Amino acid sequence: MQDSTCANVISFKGGATADRAKPRNDLLVIELTIRDIDVVRVLIDTGSSADIIFKETLENMGIDQFEIVKYPSPLLGLSGETTLAYGSINLAVKAGTMTRVTEFLVVDRYASYNVIMGTPWLNAMRAIPSTCVMPLNKNEED
Repeated sequence: MQDSTCANVISFKGGATADRAKPRNDLLVIELTIRDIDVVRVLIDTGSSADIIFKETLENMGIDQFEIVKYPSPLLGLSGETTLAYGSINLAVKAGTMTRVTEFLVVDRYASYNVIMGTPWLNAMRAIPSTCVMPLNKNEED
């Protein structure tokens, strides 16, 4: 009989949702390694048709702005507002044991997240995001 467990599982640390009252109602926010730097506050957005990194995040990572291929490109938001992408950059993204070079659109504006991973990266990783499988801290006496 074959083992039915998945060999490439990205899991969460036990305390990842400890400070959340209702962790399964939250957005899926993870940590990824991008160009060998651990980046926190990475939003997984299954409704985004682009992978987005913010210019400030690149600056904080020490990535030279000359690596950005500059071209204005409009991004349409959920409420219909338009934001111009500053350009694009290719960066290696590691999740678990898998690494994929990912093309990010670079956006020069404030955001609550450092990176937004959309469907292009999810499809390249063959990932199925789910907040239902996040760890649940259970009392050992139960």
